[in-house]
Amino acid sequence: MPTPSRPTAKNSGIRAPKQERSQRSFDLVLDTTLGLLAEKGYSGFALTEVSRRSGVSVGSIYTRVDGKDDLLRAAQARFQERLLADHQRMTDPERWAGASLAELVPQLIAEFAAVLEQQGKTLGAFLQRGAVDPAVAKVGKAGYMDARDRFVDLILSRRDEIEHPDPVRAVSSCFTTVYAALARALALDVAPEAAEGSDLPTLIEDLGAMTLAFLRSAGHRTA
Repeated sequence: MPTPSRPTAKNSGIRAPKQERSQRSFDLVLDTTLGLLAEKGYSGFALTEVSRRSGVSVGSIYTRVDGKDDLLRAAQARFQERLLADHQRMTDPERWAGASLAELVPQLIAEFAAVLEQQGKTLGAFLQRGAVDPAVAKVGKAGYMDARDRFVDLILSRRDEIEHPDPVRAVSSCFTTVYAALARALALDVAPEAAEGSDLPTLIEDLGAMTLAFLRSAGHRTA
Protein backbone atom coordinates (compact mmCIF):
# COMPACT_ATOMS: atom_id res chain seq x y z
CA MET A 1 0.00 0.00 0.00
CA PRO A 2 1.20 3.56 -0.64
CA THR A 3 2.50 5.23 2.50
CA PRO A 4 2.19 8.98 3.13
CA SER A 5 5.18 11.12 3.95
CA ARG A 6 5.73 14.67 5.06
CA PRO A 7 7.47 17.07 2.66
CA THR A 8 11.23 16.92 3.06
CA ALA A 9 14.25 18.71 1.67
CA LYS A 10 14.53 15.92 -0.88
CA ASN A 11 11.34 17.16 -2.59
CA SER A 12 12.28 19.65 -5.29
CA GLY A 13 11.38 23.17 -4.21
CA ILE A 14 10.19 22.14 -0.72
CA ARG A 15 12.32 22.64 2.40
CA ALA A 16 11.26 21.01 5.65
CA PRO A 17 11.18 23.26 8.74
CA LYS A 18 13.88 22.40 11.28
CA GLN A 19 12.22 23.88 14.37
CA GLU A 20 8.90 22.94 15.97
CA ARG A 21 7.62 26.52 15.78
CA SER A 22 8.45 26.70 12.10
CA GLN A 23 6.75 23.34 11.55
CA ARG A 24 3.55 24.60 13.21
CA SER A 25 3.63 27.69 11.03
CA PHE A 26 4.13 25.62 7.88
CA ASP A 27 1.36 23.23 8.93
CA LEU A 28 -0.96 26.23 9.23
CA VAL A 29 0.04 27.31 5.73
CA LEU A 30 -0.66 23.83 4.36
CA ASP A 31 -4.06 23.61 6.08
CA THR A 32 -4.93 27.06 4.78
CA THR A 33 -3.92 25.99 1.29
CA LEU A 34 -6.18 22.94 1.47
CA GLY A 35 -9.08 25.08 2.69
CA LEU A 36 -8.59 27.55 -0.12
CA LEU A 37 -8.43 24.78 -2.72
CA ALA A 38 -11.68 23.32 -1.38
CA GLU A 39 -13.32 26.72 -1.56
CA LYS A 40 -12.00 28.10 -4.84
CA GLY A 41 -10.19 25.30 -6.65
CA TYR A 42 -6.76 25.65 -8.21
CA SER A 43 -7.82 28.66 -10.28
CA GLY A 44 -8.55 30.62 -7.10
CA PHE A 45 -5.40 29.52 -5.30
CA ALA A 46 -2.78 32.24 -4.72
CA LEU A 47 0.14 32.59 -2.33
CA THR A 48 -0.99 36.07 -1.33
CA GLU A 49 -4.39 34.74 -0.24
CA VAL A 50 -2.79 31.85 1.65
CA SER A 51 -0.60 34.40 3.42
CA ARG A 52 -3.55 36.65 4.27
CA ARG A 53 -5.67 33.82 5.66
CA SER A 54 -2.91 32.06 7.58
CA GLY A 55 -1.22 35.17 8.93
CA VAL A 56 2.13 33.85 7.67
CA SER A 57 4.03 36.28 5.49
CA VAL A 58 4.69 35.52 1.83
CA GLY A 59 8.39 35.84 2.60
CA SER A 60 8.15 33.16 5.27
CA ILE A 61 6.27 30.89 2.90
CA TYR A 62 9.05 31.30 0.34
CA THR A 63 11.58 30.07 2.89
CA ARG A 64 9.77 26.70 2.71
CA VAL A 65 8.79 26.50 -0.97
CA ASP A 66 10.03 27.96 -4.23
CA GLY A 67 6.60 28.89 -5.52
CA LYS A 68 2.88 28.24 -5.86
CA ASP A 69 3.20 24.79 -7.45
CA ASP A 70 5.64 23.58 -4.79
CA LEU A 71 3.25 24.72 -2.07
CA LEU A 72 0.46 22.85 -3.85
CA ARG A 73 2.53 19.65 -3.87
CA ALA A 74 3.41 20.02 -0.20
CA ALA A 75 -0.27 20.52 0.63
CA GLN A 76 -1.14 17.48 -1.47
CA ALA A 77 1.25 15.35 0.58
CA ARG A 78 -0.58 16.48 3.73
CA PHE A 79 -3.96 15.82 2.13
CA GLN A 80 -2.81 12.41 0.95
CA GLU A 81 -1.81 11.46 4.47
CA ARG A 82 -5.33 12.17 5.68
CA LEU A 83 -6.98 10.47 2.70
CA LEU A 84 -5.01 7.26 3.16
CA ALA A 85 -5.94 7.28 6.85
CA ASP A 86 -9.60 7.49 5.78
CA HIS A 87 -9.09 4.54 3.42
CA GLN A 88 -7.46 2.49 6.17
CA ARG A 89 -10.25 3.24 8.65
CA MET A 90 -12.94 2.54 6.09
CA THR A 91 -11.57 -0.87 5.12
CA ASP A 92 -10.26 -2.07 8.48
CA PRO A 93 -11.18 -5.79 8.49
CA GLU A 94 -11.96 -5.69 12.22
CA ARG A 95 -14.74 -3.17 11.59
CA TRP A 96 -16.43 -5.59 9.22
CA ALA A 97 -15.90 -8.77 11.21
CA GLY A 98 -19.00 -10.93 10.95
CA ALA A 99 -20.57 -8.92 8.12
CA SER A 100 -21.82 -10.95 5.17
CA LEU A 101 -21.12 -9.94 1.58
CA ALA A 102 -24.69 -8.61 1.34
CA GLU A 103 -24.09 -6.41 4.38
CA LEU A 104 -20.54 -5.38 3.48
CA VAL A 105 -20.94 -4.25 -0.13
CA PRO A 106 -23.65 -1.56 0.17
CA GLN A 107 -22.28 -0.21 3.45
CA LEU A 108 -18.72 -0.04 2.14
CA ILE A 109 -19.84 1.79 -1.00
CA ALA A 110 -21.85 4.22 1.13
CA GLU A 111 -18.81 4.94 3.31
CA PHE A 112 -16.57 5.34 0.28
CA ALA A 113 -19.05 7.81 -1.19
CA ALA A 114 -19.09 9.73 2.09
CA VAL A 115 -15.29 10.05 2.05
CA LEU A 116 -15.33 11.25 -1.55
CA GLU A 117 -18.10 13.73 -0.81
CA GLN A 118 -16.33 15.07 2.27
CA GLN A 119 -12.95 15.40 0.55
CA GLY A 120 -14.34 15.93 -2.94
CA LYS A 121 -13.69 19.62 -3.51
CA THR A 122 -10.07 19.40 -2.44
CA LEU A 123 -9.54 16.10 -4.22
CA GLY A 124 -11.12 17.56 -7.34
CA ALA A 125 -8.69 20.48 -7.32
CA PHE A 126 -5.76 18.05 -7.28
CA LEU A 127 -7.32 15.84 -9.97
CA GLN A 128 -7.82 18.81 -12.27
CA ARG A 129 -4.30 20.10 -11.64
CA GLY A 130 -2.94 16.59 -12.18
CA ALA A 131 -4.06 16.79 -15.80
CA VAL A 132 -1.15 19.17 -16.46
CA ASP A 133 1.21 18.42 -13.54
CA PRO A 134 2.75 14.92 -13.60
CA ALA A 135 3.98 15.19 -10.00
CA VAL A 136 0.46 15.93 -8.73
CA ALA A 137 -0.97 13.22 -10.97
CA LYS A 138 1.47 10.63 -9.60
CA VAL A 139 0.45 11.28 -5.99
CA GLY A 140 -3.21 11.27 -6.96
CA LYS A 141 -2.84 7.93 -8.71
CA ALA A 142 -1.22 6.47 -5.60
CA GLY A 143 -4.27 7.51 -3.59
CA TYR A 144 -6.60 5.93 -6.12
CA MET A 145 -4.62 2.68 -6.13
CA ASP A 146 -4.61 2.59 -2.34
CA ALA A 147 -8.41 2.89 -2.26
CA ARG A 148 -8.79 0.28 -5.00
CA ASP A 149 -6.48 -2.26 -3.38
CA ARG A 150 -8.10 -1.93 0.03
CA PHE A 151 -11.62 -2.13 -1.44
CA VAL A 152 -10.74 -5.21 -3.49
CA ASP A 153 -8.92 -6.98 -0.65
CA LEU A 154 -11.77 -6.42 1.79
CA ILE A 155 -14.48 -7.70 -0.54
CA LEU A 156 -12.34 -10.65 -1.63
CA SER A 157 -12.20 -11.69 2.02
CA ARG A 158 -15.79 -12.84 1.34
CA ARG A 159 -14.67 -14.82 -1.71
CA ASP A 160 -16.70 -17.85 -0.65
CA GLU A 161 -19.88 -15.76 -1.10
CA ILE A 162 -18.91 -14.45 -4.55
CA GLU A 163 -20.43 -16.50 -7.38
CA HIS A 164 -18.76 -14.72 -10.28
CA PRO A 165 -16.27 -17.14 -11.91
CA ASP A 166 -13.43 -14.59 -11.73
CA PRO A 167 -13.75 -12.86 -8.35
CA VAL A 168 -10.62 -10.69 -8.67
CA ARG A 169 -11.67 -9.36 -12.06
CA ALA A 170 -15.25 -8.85 -10.88
CA VAL A 171 -14.36 -6.92 -7.72
CA SER A 172 -11.76 -4.80 -9.54
CA SER A 173 -14.31 -3.91 -12.22
CA CYS A 174 -16.85 -3.05 -9.54
CA PHE A 175 -14.45 -0.61 -7.91
CA THR A 176 -13.66 1.05 -11.25
CA THR A 177 -17.38 1.44 -11.97
CA VAL A 178 -18.27 2.69 -8.50
CA TYR A 179 -15.44 5.23 -8.45
CA ALA A 180 -16.23 6.52 -11.95
CA ALA A 181 -19.93 6.93 -11.16
CA LEU A 182 -19.29 8.72 -7.87
CA ALA A 183 -16.54 10.91 -9.33
CA ARG A 184 -18.87 12.03 -12.10
CA ALA A 185 -21.78 12.65 -9.75
CA LEU A 186 -19.55 14.69 -7.44
CA ALA A 187 -17.76 16.45 -10.34
CA LEU A 188 -14.36 15.52 -8.92
CA ASP A 189 -12.39 15.87 -12.15
CA VAL A 190 -14.62 18.25 -14.09
CA ALA A 191 -16.12 21.68 -13.62
CA PRO A 192 -19.10 21.61 -11.20
CA GLU A 193 -21.50 22.57 -13.97
CA ALA A 194 -20.55 19.36 -15.81
CA ALA A 195 -21.72 17.14 -12.94
CA GLU A 196 -24.38 14.58 -13.73
CA GLY A 197 -26.81 16.08 -11.25
CA SER A 198 -27.66 12.64 -9.88
CA ASP A 199 -29.63 12.05 -6.71
CA LEU A 200 -26.58 10.94 -4.73
CA PRO A 201 -28.37 8.81 -2.09
CA THR A 202 -30.25 6.97 -4.84
CA LEU A 203 -27.07 6.49 -6.85
CA ILE A 204 -25.24 5.08 -3.82
CA GLU A 205 -28.10 2.69 -3.12
CA ASP A 206 -28.21 1.55 -6.75
CA LEU A 207 -24.42 1.10 -6.94
CA GLY A 208 -24.57 -1.14 -3.88
CA ALA A 209 -27.38 -3.24 -5.35
CA MET A 210 -25.74 -3.50 -8.79
CA THR A 211 -22.37 -4.42 -7.35
CA LEU A 212 -23.85 -7.12 -5.15
CA ALA A 213 -25.92 -8.53 -8.03
CA PHE A 214 -22.85 -8.66 -10.30
CA LEU A 215 -20.73 -10.42 -7.70
CA ARG A 216 -23.48 -12.96 -7.17
CA SER A 217 -23.93 -13.58 -10.88
CA ALA A 218 -22.70 -16.97 -12.07
CA GLY A 219 -23.91 -16.53 -15.63
CA HIS A 220 -20.80 -14.88 -17.04
CA ARG A 221 -17.98 -17.12 -18.18
CA THR A 222 -14.57 -15.91 -19.24
CA ALA A 223 -13.16 -17.19 -22.52
